[in-house]
Amino acid sequence: MTKMMDVTFTVLDPLPARLAQVEALLVERVNANRSPLEAALAHLIAAGGKRVRPRLVLLTGSLLGADPGPLLYLAAAVEMLHTASLVHDDLVDGAGLRRGVETLNARWSSAASVLVGDFAFTQAAQLALATRCLPAIELFTESMRRMVDGELIQMARPHGISSREEYFDWIGAKTAALFELATGAPALLNAVNDETTAAARGFGAALGMAFQVMDDVLDFTGESSSLGKPAGQDLRRGVLTLPALLHLEAYPEDSGLQALVERQPLPEGKLERLVTSIRTGEAVAASVEVARDFVRRGLDLLERLPEGPERLALAELARSIIDRNK
Repeated sequence: MTKMMDVTFTVLDPLPARLAQVEALLVERVNANRSPLEAALAHLIAAGGKRVRPRLVLLTGSLLGADPGPLLYLAAAVEMLHTASLVHDDLVDGAGLRRGVETLNARWSSAASVLVGDFAFTQAAQLALATRCLPAIELFTESMRRMVDGELIQMARPHGISSREEYFDWIGAKTAALFELATGAPALLNAVNDETTAAARGFGAALGMAFQVMDDVLDFTGESSSLGKPAGQDLRRGVLTLPALLHLEAYPEDSGLQALVERQPLPEGKLERLVTSIRTGEAVAASVEVARDFVRRGLDLLERLPEGPERLALAELARSIIDRNK
């Protein structure tokens, strides 16, 4: 058995030897001896993480009969794309820690962080090209476009996120698009029928939505030591995620939340009280239920894929998203 997001993974150890091969592909793409910046990226890759996305790639591809060689490159490409997006996200957010490790922009200039992120994007693209599967490569580039577009649209808004619709559009682009790639591209590697491909993509997209909602819940409820960043960090940056939006729905006259929607800073004391109110109110439990609903939608779509131990493992992975604590 293996540990997955602090939940025991009982059905299937998801191809540990092949995950090790994915790790090797990631490591060989970054030469830590060539420059301090590349060494920093190598350190970020070595810091690991849950590796949820490459697990999804390997399990879905194995379930659907994808060629193991291209599948390994695809899993590495998806994880490298995720790493590249983290480097740029940390720069945009001004984050000092990631996975409990000092971020690149905390140690280097903004320009250096941008270049390292760009380098990681190019490595991800090269790994995707190594699959030699045009439909999968096209989905890879489309996912990149959606991820960037989502952040650009959010930054260009005259006001902050103020509704569930805006929030779901945002996380659908910044997070769910990559999960959709992780389960949809393996289907394209094996050229399965359109219905199976759509079900695989929909399953990943639903999981990505649930994953981000739970990430935003943990931003309020998690301990700083587990998260690798201060609790309530999103709200402190003026970003309203689902728990804050549900709190706003319950208390529409809340002047603090209204100020954040208008991108106005709050005094530290008022901000602390607001974080506490959201953390101890009903919005957190309501947000978890939204995540559960996304998982249920994903599991319904998963039932349309072939039976097999990999499908059982994918279902267990999906359910474990709700129980993660970091």
